[in-house]
Amino acid sequence: MGIQFFGEFLLDRWVITRGQLLEALELQEYRNLKFGVLAVQKGFLRADQVEAINDFQRGTDRRFGDLALEKGWMNPEQVREIITLQKNNYLYLGEALLELGHLTEDVLERELAIFKEEQSRYNLEAVPVPPGVPVAGLIAACVDLTRKLMLRVAGMLAKTGEPALVAPGAPDVSRELEFHLTIAVPLGARPAVRYVLSVSSDVAVTIATRILKEDATRESEEVVEDAVREFCNIVCGNAVAKMSQQGMEVELGPPESLEGIPELGAGMSAVSYPLKVSGGEADLRFVILPA
Repeated sequence: MGIQFFGEFLLDRWVITRGQLLEALELQEYRNLKFGVLAVQKGFLRADQVEAINDFQRGTDRRFGDLALEKGWMNPEQVREIITLQKNNYLYLGEALLELGHLTEDVLERELAIFKEEQSRYNLEAVPVPPGVPVAGLIAACVDLTRKLMLRVAGMLAKTGEPALVAPGAPDVSRELEFHLTIAVPLGARPAVRYVLSVSSDVAVTIATRILKEDATRESEEVVEDAVREFCNIVCGNAVAKMSQQGMEVELGPPESLEGIPELGAGMSAVSYPLKVSGGEADLRFVILPA
């Protein structure tokens, strides 16, 4: 079955319909307010301050509350109050489905138990790197930041499964899929690595909408592509900064668009991570160049 989100799991098992899932997701979005929105409602921040912190978050792996404290715009007690509000009022998908009458408590309890058992085989928090793969720390940082920034920047949940090593000429299921965009970012390490992210059109437009701060549905292909390149640059820039803090210098190259997931040449290898994104399809891999 592979890594899944709970809603997708319920759809596959014919427990709910897609319409019911969308209704529950809309209720979640309405009820689960972001830190900045709650801070404005409480009078702790102004809207322009929230926007400034959101913009700053694109370039650093920092939590909203920590940045608000650093700028002196909120005090520790206010930050704790917002975090407590978020935790106490958070509406889970199953609870939303219950509230809307799309599930009964016994069905939810049964399906959630099966889902947790199914997903327990995947380590969804840590970032494993296959043994013997060079620059493992850089790869792990990029994977972790891809997941975090998919949420913070693009507003989409992202999960990664167990990685697989790909050798030249070996079967590669992901290369058979038709992704809308593939972006590569050169990372000058030893050996050199290419961060490669492929996304469906839905994911590309969602990323562009968040980057541009306006609906990108009617934007040109070039504008959407530029936004996805910027997203990849943000991810890799954060990873390079993180590695620098750990004493590893990595040169960040400019993002480039590819025709598709690249084939591997002689001496090359790749680490492929199954990437599940709530807004569509995606593929994440790292092409390791010959030393």
